[in-house]
Amino acid sequence: MHKRLVLATAVLLLFSACSETVETRLEIEHPFSVFGIINPKADTHAVRVFEIKNNISLIRPEPIDAIVKTIRMQTGELQVWRDSVIQLEDGDYRHVYWSAFEAVAEETYHLVVERSDGAKTEAITTVPPPTELILLEPDTLRPREALMPLLIRGAPPTLPRVDVEYILVGFEASGTDPIFKPIVFNYAGRAEPDSEGFLLNIDLREDYLDIYRLFDADNDVTPDIIDLREMNVTVHVGDASWVSPVGAFDEDFLVEPGVFSNVENGFGYFGSGYTEEVSFRPPLALLRRAGFYVGDG
Repeated sequence: MHKRLVLATAVLLLFSACSETVETRLEIEHPFSVFGIINPKADTHAVRVFEIKNNISLIRPEPIDAIVKTIRMQTGELQVWRDSVIQLEDGDYRHVYWSAFEAVAEETYHLVVERSDGAKTEAITTVPPPTELILLEPDTLRPREALMPLLIRGAPPTLPRVDVEYILVGFEASGTDPIFKPIVFNYAGRAEPDSEGFLLNIDLREDYLDIYRLFDADNDVTPDIIDLREMNVTVHVGDASWVSPVGAFDEDFLVEPGVFSNVENGFGYFGSGYTEEVSFRPPLALLRRAGFYVGDG
């Protein structure tokens, strides 16, 4: 799968919000639309709740007719979530329900959002197991290649996003003043199954060529010297439901109601997941093979 260039670090798609104002004709008798996650690395979890009336845009700060709770299926433990109100830059409001508890890996949580007349919107998620990122020794002698291998050890149900960030130093067109320039590539779908989990080969040569083109197209920086100072890899681990119906995570497509949802009698997504991160600088021999500046050494 061909990688996609991203110009800024992004969070996991559905961990963020849905479209702020979405007109919908899809079964508006559903009581709620919900968006949120359980994160086993966090001590507090949140879900945004929208009342569905003529549309799912919420415009008032007053309490809404909703009781939000989760049940840990293995133990029956019940958490009642508390309402909070946030105001957006445009003056609109959103209701964000939150609860403080420790989510347990590989345990299943049942979300219930209930209206006073008994109508319910529900979702179920099983928290993914732990994973570990391990840098492997690259082969710096492979002809015409510069691959940096990263082992994602464990059994992640899905890897909906993998961000590979290059922290670069270039120079102004005059060649005197340094410019720091971060560039992020999305490697989602490029990790291959391995006996210990998944293996991600970061293609430094391919990425360098894309970086060079970006530098070359920028009138404020010269592509003559591109120094890679550090790499940051962020792997997003999701539950088993984080599978796009179109095979790729297109933000503009997936946030629309009814397109990507695990919610019963409602819209949206309630899942679980977390991120793992690792930072490093590849060996000089690999940087040199890729095309990056490594000095005279």
